Amino acid sequence: MGTFLRSAAIGLMAIAGFSVAAAAADLSDTVKALPKIPDSLTWQGITLYGTIDVGYGYATTGAPVGGSYWGLNPQVLAAPAGRAPVSTLNTLGLSGIGLKIEENIGSGWQVIGKLQTGFNPLTGKLDDMCATRIQQNGLPASQQTVNGNGTRCGQAFNGEAWGGLKSDTYGTLTAGRIISLAGDVDWQYDPQSTMWNLSYLQFLGGGIPSFGYRWDNSVKYAYQYGPVHAQVMYAQGAEASNLHGNSYSANIGATSHGFSIDAVYQMMRDVVSDSTFRVGACGTASTPSCSTLKVTAQNVELWGIMGKYTYDLAGQGLGGKVTFYAGFQHANYSNPSDPLSVGDTVAGGYTIGLINNTAYLYGSQNQHTVWIGAKYETGPWTLSVAYYLENQGFYKISPASTPCSTNISFNCSGATNTASGSAIYAVNKHLDVYGGVVWSQLSGGLTVGYATPYQTTGLTGLIFRF
Repeated sequence: MGTFLRSAAIGLMAIAGFSVAAAAADLSDTVKALPKIPDSLTWQGITLYGTIDVGYGYATTGAPVGGSYWGLNPQVLAAPAGRAPVSTLNTLGLSGIGLKIEENIGSGWQVIGKLQTGFNPLTGKLDDMCATRIQQNGLPASQQTVNGNGTRCGQAFNGEAWGGLKSDTYGTLTAGRIISLAGDVDWQYDPQSTMWNLSYLQFLGGGIPSFGYRWDNSVKYAYQYGPVHAQVMYAQGAEASNLHGNSYSANIGATSHGFSIDAVYQMMRDVVSDSTFRVGACGTASTPSCSTLKVTAQNVELWGIMGKYTYDLAGQGLGGKVTFYAGFQHANYSNPSDPLSVGDTVAGGYTIGLINNTAYLYGSQNQHTVWIGAKYETGPWTLSVAYYLENQGFYKISPASTPCSTNISFNCSGATNTASGSAIYAVNKHLDVYGGVVWSQLSGGLTVGYATPYQTTGLTGLIFRF
């Protein structure tokens, strides 16, 4: 089996690399003959921007694609558990459209803002993770399509939606729906940030759970003094949000002579994650409606430290530059400070039909995530490799629970290993051709529910930006 996996990974990487090189060669000549696209679509300080990505994916063990979010589930720790090889048209989940505002108002001040929404270009639907859960309610796992957690739940602006003021002297103050500090810092120190389906941090959340990635009703202040920068963020919990309790975060870092380092702390209170109702658990007498969500409420406390170093190869007689990445994050999950109730709402206004406020009644859960990687950029090419390891610690789910590290129960200790490689060729400022491969494997308690605890996936396609 190990030989098969290695062969599959090598084959997929070769196919992806060949696809990038061949497509890039053909597209370069074609694009040169097309009318020139403006570098930006800006009027009176307002810029219209967007991204469309479409491609192809193959997974050795996957599930059929749905239509309310991305296409293929490229990593094994996903829902539902993969059950057969999948070959399909695919999207990386990067497609979206938005407006950016940057308008000088004098005395060194700017009005800034962003409105953004994501969509699936293969279906035309707005990104809606909650809908992917609703669609599976009452179905056996063998009939389910790709689904998952997230903060994009069909809202008009399911990405970012914020406004504020910026000053080179006094810093930047923004308010609205903002990416959390941990999510923002993770992205900056992830070698696969531009190919997020190949990244454990970006795809499944890693140390920052995807259901707490964006904070509604939040305010953020950022300040930079020379090489040092710092940020603080606060969110007031509310209905129709994944954050129901007051939450806060802080970040400090520095950049100098090619080195960059950041530390982040984040506390999310009464944050919700959702899952699907099993067969017979909804839609019948004395059960919740199948149009509602099954939800777990929790507090999530995390901290992390990460760094990178960029080395210019010109001094060595070579072209381009190489950047090395490394990071560590710790996350602790515990019961919510203020229990939620049936009838409360989450992102997108979806209703809670069943709530678990005591998932960690007998002890909190700890997770540790580490990663390393490198990115080489030369001319139009960007080549990246990365490795991610997340360890889940044993946690008690009953008074009689005893430590374990096997697959006898989901609360046993376990690990997720993920390795990936990618190649991107920038045809011009607006068009990229990409290819990549990702391998992931589960062990211990994380294998519960997974008949095949490993998966290899190859992806290739185009990304158009304006």
